[in-house]
This record gives sequence, structure tokens and C-alpha cells, in this order.
Amino acid sequence: FFLARKYFCGNFLSNSSGTIQSPFYPSNYPDNADCSWEIQVMNNYRIMLTFGSIRYVNCLLCQYDYIEVYDGPPHSSPLLGRICAGSFLTYTSSSNLMSVRFHSDSRYTSRGFQAHYSSIPADHNIGKFLFRIETAAQQPSLL
Repeated sequence: FFLARKYFCGNFLSNSSGTIQSPFYPSNYPDNADCSWEIQVMNNYRIMLTFGSIRYVNCLLCQYDYIEVYDGPPHSSPLLGRICAGSFLTYTSSSNLMSVRFHSDSRYTSRGFQAHYSSIPADHNIGKFLFRIETAAQQPSLL
């Protein structure tokens, strides 16, 4: 019987903009990782999170390694998306809070991801901007 050691990471982020990435990026991330980032920006702002290229191996239905994006605190907020592949995917929070969780199992490892977040005024209309990003990247909408 072998019990795999867990790798924990993550942080609380309160800057108006920043970057999150899988452990050891751009090298391969470790097995059995559970990472959680909570992002909080100033009141009356929302968070726009954009992932660059996401690289996982064998991501059938995102069951082995995946990223979850929550619209607020983790596990008590709506899930905005569960992703394991794609490029230039963008998520926007409805408030000044957003959470990101990264999970990997012990089957495969790969390069992982890097994402950038920024704060935008809560009354800012982002619909057209997001449409241009999705069209340019030729990705299906996950918003």
C-alpha cells in the first residue's frame, strides 16, 4: 500500500493585478498537487482572469488534472469554469472576490498553466472586450 504525498500551494492575493501559475511553471508541476488562490481587489472592482496556454496530458473530461475558477470564496461560490485545456480563456468575477483551485493526480504531469489577473471597475462594460479575446483565440466561449 502506497500513500502518495500531497503537494500544497497557493496564496491570498490582494494586489490590483498579478500572476498565478502551477507549481514549477514552466517546468512540469508535481503529482498530487492541491493549490488554492484567493484573489481580493478593492471594493467596487471586479476581477478579470486570463489564462495563457494551458497544457495538461490526457485531459479527458478534466478528471485527472484541472483548474477550477470560483466567483468568490472557494466552495461556497458558483463555479465559473472547470478547465484542463485551451488558450486565452478569460473569466470575470461578479464582485471583488475570486478563487482559483488547481488539482493534479498521480497519473500524469505536464507544464501546467500561467494566468494573469487585473481589477476592473465594477460598472465597466466588458462584453465586447471579452468577445474580441474569444474570437481572436478561436476558442469556444466558457463564460
